[in-house]
Amino acid sequence: MQSDNLTKNKSYTLEESVSHLIDYRGKTPKKTNSGIPLVTAKIVKKGRLEPYNEFIGEDNYDSWMIRGIPKKGDIVLTVEAPLGEVAQLDDTKIALAQRIVTLRGKKNILNNDYLLYLLQSREVQSQLEARSSGSTVKGIKQSELRKVVLNLPPLVTQKKIANILSTLDDKIELNRKMNQTLEEMAQALFKSWFVDFDPVNALKNRDGEDLETIASNLGISKEVLELFPSEFEESELGMIPKGWRVSTIEDEVSIYGGATPSTKEDKYWLGGKNHWATPRDLSGLNSKVLIDSSRKITDDGVNKISSKQLPTGTILLSSRAPVGYIAYSTVPISINQGFIAMVCNKQLSNYFVMYWLDIAMSEIKNRAIGTTFAEISKSSFRPIKLVVPTQEILFKFNNQVQPMVDKIIKNENEIKTLQKTRDTLLPKLLSGELDVSRIDTDNLEDN
Repeated sequence: MQSDNLTKNKSYTLEESVSHLIDYRGKTPKKTNSGIPLVTAKIVKKGRLEPYNEFIGEDNYDSWMIRGIPKKGDIVLTVEAPLGEVAQLDDTKIALAQRIVTLRGKKNILNNDYLLYLLQSREVQSQLEARSSGSTVKGIKQSELRKVVLNLPPLVTQKKIANILSTLDDKIELNRKMNQTLEEMAQALFKSWFVDFDPVNALKNRDGEDLETIASNLGISKEVLELFPSEFEESELGMIPKGWRVSTIEDEVSIYGGATPSTKEDKYWLGGKNHWATPRDLSGLNSKVLIDSSRKITDDGVNKISSKQLPTGTILLSSRAPVGYIAYSTVPISINQGFIAMVCNKQLSNYFVMYWLDIAMSEIKNRAIGTTFAEISKSSFRPIKLVVPTQEILFKFNNQVQPMVDKIIKNENEIKTLQKTRDTLLPKLLSGELDVSRIDTDNLEDN
């Protein structure tokens, strides 16, 4: 049964319901390596801002932002390439780039938090699409954007709906940040042990210092420290810890490619339940774990790929468009031709290989060739050299990293559940199908 709130809704055009519409189209800012973060259309995705990667100079801010200064809580909307992505600004001082407009709800009519979710609704997205123009790239003119109709409940209801949905988004963001911290910890440990050789350097230069103190300073146990050598030796890669060895990635893991079964043959796709990934599946990941794929294939489809289904724990590296996405597959996976896949069935663990790829990425990209887009072939990837530690040290590294990766996987599964709940609630709350007073924000995952 629909809530009585639905009967109280009023329709307004976007122009009638916002007090500010700041539009920076048609201008190109002078970018710098640091300074004021620049909100570009590329970082507005799925209701949030991705990390800033472009900036303008502090001294250029006032002359650039003459069309209006955004405020905390304002909503940014991409109006072209892509159309219809939204996010909400925090209190970070930012500049606005092309293809972005900023919206601020009119007092007593439109709550900004509610606007964030309303713009993501199917109803509004359909209007944006219908009012857009352009054959190659879809975009919406400001004059058309102002005509978009918003169906608004009373302000108190808007705030309640926004609170329900933002509670879910806050939990999602908390898990994202936790995963970012865990990945940074795992990567830092890899770099300390296998790139900077911190334990070996500390032992080599101990100057009478006791092992307990050295281990404590390194954040490891004395037992682990004693597994490291106290000397270096020459190798083709320079000085490496004594007793370690230089190898190639092809000698340490099993390497596979993939393929795309004919999309014209239903028997390869229709009703398929086997995971099949493309680099696009990795492009939107919050962390280096893949828990699902956007497409599934049948057993017949799997059999059309020479690598078949690769096991859980396979490490995926996108080899083109672009080179460099990395993921640990938490499910058996088939892949298309845009990957180099590594099954770690020899000495090196999948955790070691996953974090080694980050360190080796510059060389990997340097080996990529191509005129239209860069691609690294398996033949170019296989000879890349790496330093292999002893089995005992690898075992200790795996023991330290595995709980981190397990927690990341758990968090990613929670994120998926929370996103599904939010996406289910969004249209029902906005339409009035669900009464906001009946939603328990403490138990949203169960709805």
